[in-house]
Amino acid sequence: MTSYHTTPEALPETNDFHDDQVLPTFLQDKNLTVKVDNRQNPDKLSIVSYGSRAKIVTPPIYACNLVICGIDSVLIPEEALTFDEEYDYGELLDSSHDFYRSQWIGALEGHDDIPSWRGDAFTYEFGPARLNWGDISGGLMQGGEAGTVKITPTIAWTTSMLAWGMLSFGDGYNNSGTDLWAKGKETLRWNTDYLLKTIKDDPVSSAYSTKPEFYIVYQVGNQTQEETMWTRPEEETGTRPAYFTTTYEGTSDLAGQISAAFSATAMVFRESDPSYYDQLTKVSALLYDAGKRRRGVYTKGFQYPCVTNQAHAQAELPECVPGDELFQGAMLATYNSTSWADDLTWAAAWLNIATGNPAYLTDAYRWYNAHYASTESIGDKQYISDWNQVIYPATLLLANITDGNTFHYNIQQYLHNWLTASDDAIEYSRLGRAFNRNDPSLAQGMNTAFLALLYAQLIGGYKAPSEVSRYSTNSMANQYKFWAQSQARYVLGGVSRSFYVGFGSDAPIHIQDRASSCPKDAQVPCNVLNAFYTPTPNPNTPAGALVYGPGLKGDYFIDKRSGSNETWVSHVYNAALTGVLAGLSQMQNHSSL
Repeated sequence: MTSYHTTPEALPETNDFHDDQVLPTFLQDKNLTVKVDNRQNPDKLSIVSYGSRAKIVTPPIYACNLVICGIDSVLIPEEALTFDEEYDYGELLDSSHDFYRSQWIGALEGHDDIPSWRGDAFTYEFGPARLNWGDISGGLMQGGEAGTVKITPTIAWTTSMLAWGMLSFGDGYNNSGTDLWAKGKETLRWNTDYLLKTIKDDPVSSAYSTKPEFYIVYQVGNQTQEETMWTRPEEETGTRPAYFTTTYEGTSDLAGQISAAFSATAMVFRESDPSYYDQLTKVSALLYDAGKRRRGVYTKGFQYPCVTNQAHAQAELPECVPGDELFQGAMLATYNSTSWADDLTWAAAWLNIATGNPAYLTDAYRWYNAHYASTESIGDKQYISDWNQVIYPATLLLANITDGNTFHYNIQQYLHNWLTASDDAIEYSRLGRAFNRNDPSLAQGMNTAFLALLYAQLIGGYKAPSEVSRYSTNSMANQYKFWAQSQARYVLGGVSRSFYVGFGSDAPIHIQDRASSCPKDAQVPCNVLNAFYTPTPNPNTPAGALVYGPGLKGDYFIDKRSGSNETWVSHVYNAALTGVLAGLSQMQNHSSL
């Protein structure tokens, strides 16, 4: 196949487009035309491609970028265009898993691929001693403003996305030249082993409920204290509060997220480790049942901050933390959950897959309808998919399980709005980056790119029912794939600069990440002056990390550690990107999803 290139001058940057104006000569044989669609908006273009019902509406000034430079694949059939730069997606996938290891905290010795600048940290963390909770070490640092704080719902989201990518794009792992499947399993197990520690029986509430109820740790670490320090995680000492709630108070969202993570991960281990599969599915079902009995969001419940001391091997008696302006150090303002029915839908769908029990599918229908019958669904118009809003990932999962028209139609509308920017929430930069005004991070675009690849896999060669066939053709499957690839190319530097740390042209080097910003020499103290505010690059490179990105500024990016969040990195930013890289690795090796 042939690659085509052009410059913005190839198409006029004016509104002087007329009906049936033909694209540059070298593309005429591709049957691509540009037309003014006066029925929709006389100031916008409708670009259509031969043999496809797809169209994309955009201001004329961006026509070239959309047709050639940015999201060309939305318009051009698969056989008409390939990308000039070839990436080793298997290598990039491997590096993404390396990044997760750079964010691990706990006892790291004995694990492969741990960065040389990382070591054991917070190895003696315990839940509230009065509850005989025991060990809660492990997990991942949240990063960004949260620093080394551990946030349970985001870890659960990351885990679900990683497991989904492995289950859907296994060949992308298996054919990468290294044992990435085993590495992926290790990443998952690190996460789920920690999540298991965040759950403990609540006997008092269980007695009232007559059903099993559970305490859940939703955060470890005090944000207010965290903001005052910038040092190596390995050198942090003192107290770390464990914030917890109980399912008896109504934690459908939190219980649902963790349940989904357990079920999805269980499927990865079902053949290789049946006992771990059994453990995860059992806890998933119990947690889900508790979450659906008393419905509500965990951020509205009463909070229980209890101090523990990570510097000692034995848990100390809890000491109440003085209240402060931020919910006693809990990050409930930042990680504020706004819905629960979508989380229960998500959890029930994954339990149906993991157990084969049709009762969970019935539940999934129930919660799905509850979501759309409530004010929760108002947030759907933001077209966001993340740890807080999982209705679209749940919709795609149910489309896969049931082949139901409603699920197909809703996920198609979501993807259609992203591909065509047909809603006020979605915009395109001049260089073709799709971003969401409600969450303009690069990660949000990768979350949608992951869903696009998953849906392309589902509908490839698929003849949809007539009610939803508008976007369910094999041609559309190709366009979803190439749109996702174009967004990944943007992130990897195929359009201008790279936003993927350690790879590509002009990749960020001033990363807002505590561990990697500290001096290489462990004998040199690390503090806010020599690690955060310094204009020098990070001494250590957290390769494989996706930065927050330009935000609402289109393509304009400031590679600066302080005064901006543009170089923030977090496991939650990488979660769906890892799945995208797995899908593209599979395409690269097999030319098919």
